[in-house]
Amino acid sequence: MRGKKRLIPLVLFVIIFLSIPLGAFAAFDDYGYNPQGRMFKGTLENWEAFLHNQPAVSWDPKATDVIFLERKWDKLFDPMLRGDIPLPGAWQKAKLWQYLSGEQAGWTWHQELEVVYSPNQPIAGAMELTANEMGIPGFYCVTFKEWQTGPKGQKVVIDDLSVNSGIIQKALKFTK
Repeated sequence: MRGKKRLIPLVLFVIIFLSIPLGAFAAFDDYGYNPQGRMFKGTLENWEAFLHNQPAVSWDPKATDVIFLERKWDKLFDPMLRGDIPLPGAWQKAKLWQYLSGEQAGWTWHQELEVVYSPNQPIAGAMELTANEMGIPGFYCVTFKEWQTGPKGQKVVIDDLSVNSGIIQKALKFTK
């Protein structure tokens, strides 16, 4: 009887494991791209290589003077990866960081941003991105944060812009 009690947690684990969709275990490719998760985690260099259909470059996740990039986007943004116009309300979030060297050794530069596509209605308080920056007009940066952290936990804020999500939703109602 005691052996059966030990088997119950194992059986529950197997049932739970098998019930998780396979997409949850989707892998990142050599670039750092995960199409099922609509995510990228790698270097800025490999993101550019991915977009231009060039080979991925190997990288060290602790290297200095390399810009690392983590991106996440919704389904509405997918057409943008093919060079097409996304659907209104499309968004993407990005985090960039770089471990600095030289006189700034031990410091890390950080940047976070969120971009929303609202082609028919401006988003109040957001930073409008030009067609030169995005390829088409109608994009707004609704979050832009830039800072550096030091080896002793110091934080130096360089820039901080955040638009209230209610303002974003109000603008998007006019877009659809």
